[in-house]
Amino acid sequence: MFKSFINKFIFFFWSFFFAVTIPIFIFSTFQFKDMIKTSESQKVDITFNSLKPIISIHIFLDQDAQLKELLDNMFVNKEIKSVKLTLKDGGLFYFKENNKFNNKSTEAYTADILDLVDQEKIATLYLEYSSESLNQFNQKIFMVILITFIFSVIIFLFVFFHIRDDLITLKSIALSLTKYSSTKDIQPITKTSKSIEVSTIATIANEMLINIAEYVKKLKSFNSELEKRVTEEINKQQNQERMMIHQSRQAAMGEMLESIAHQWRQPLNIIGLATVNLETEFALGKITNDNFHEKIDVITQNTNYMSDTIDDFRDFLNPQKAMISFEPKKSIEDVLNILRAQLNNYKIKCALNSECQVHIYGVENEFKQVLIIILNNSKDAIKQVQNIDESLEGKVNINISCQNNYVTIKICDNGGGIEDNIIEKIFNPYFSTKQNANGTGIGLYIAKNIIESRMKGNISVKNTEDGCCFSISVPLIDRKA
Repeated sequence: MFKSFINKFIFFFWSFFFAVTIPIFIFSTFQFKDMIKTSESQKVDITFNSLKPIISIHIFLDQDAQLKELLDNMFVNKEIKSVKLTLKDGGLFYFKENNKFNNKSTEAYTADILDLVDQEKIATLYLEYSSESLNQFNQKIFMVILITFIFSVIIFLFVFFHIRDDLITLKSIALSLTKYSSTKDIQPITKTSKSIEVSTIATIANEMLINIAEYVKKLKSFNSELEKRVTEEINKQQNQERMMIHQSRQAAMGEMLESIAHQWRQPLNIIGLATVNLETEFALGKITNDNFHEKIDVITQNTNYMSDTIDDFRDFLNPQKAMISFEPKKSIEDVLNILRAQLNNYKIKCALNSECQVHIYGVENEFKQVLIIILNNSKDAIKQVQNIDESLEGKVNINISCQNNYVTIKICDNGGGIEDNIIEKIFNPYFSTKQNANGTGIGLYIAKNIIESRMKGNISVKNTEDGCCFSISVPLIDRKA
């Protein structure tokens, strides 16, 4: 309401003054007014009680002259304005006014005159009495309030001018700090205060503003230098990361070629055997039309299988980055088709279970890359265990479930798990658990970035009884239970 301390001081001082004096004035006026009225009524009652027997006697004895003289003597009291006496038959016996009476404020009183013998009403006395004392009391109350107000003004002016310099100095401090906060320009603080405390605050505030200005100047210079160094470090880190990603891609390409070789090995053998068999039968002249077409069908089927394999790898290596809606179950099946030959070569069985049919949003090939990274880690872990126990049959279980508008994909293996002291670090860049040159340390880091940054999901890992379990949670688009 009030932004200035001076305005607050003025407002609250006079609010307190009027909050105290006005209730006192109202209480005094009504309380003492009733008291004075009661006192005046008692005075009139006493007058009536002393006159009524005498008036009754004069009326009973027909002493009209003495009665009028008695009523005239009542005007000795300067507070009486008029006196009127009417008889019981309604006739006016006496009426007189004090012509010198200037006060317009009066109160009317009435008293019945009773016969002293049978107590019957024989006349009525009317008295108009002045309320001057009440008016004088009100004037006195007003004068007391006026004197109090004048005294309060004097006190206010004395206090205000006594602390005025302090208030001006505090206002100067506030304005200087506000201006510096908004414009960073230093406005010297005007010190007019004679108080030690306020002067000390002003001096320290001036020194503080100067020190802050020097500090800000140094800070700007430091920030500029720091920004330059940060830019250089970011560029350096980005170059290193691009180099590591390139190495990772080369390693992935090597794994892809190895997968193609595994995928093609069996169909090439079948094609080779069919060709040799066909050539031998032709040389011996034993080939028949049915045998010829049977061998051609075998060669055609395996050639088509090899062509489909190439298509699978070509789709995976497609550089498209379009964000689309796709079904995670189908993506997992595509990846398993790519890696099936390698997994079979290492006696690793994969089981896929889906509890719901959903669609998610993202770059499908990036999602497939995450799956290949995790499955290759599981494959390498199982290989290390098989080097110790050759009878171990590798297992990878993939489960798809839906809950709270999220699809969760769990990939669990029996590869022995991850050491507890490093499990929290495996998603860090350049951190690798592999003991050979094949580990670039950015596979899981890339997987985490794809899931959390690109697909707005979450990826985590935990150890199980005989291996580890990766959990991927991604927001779903729609759900078909």
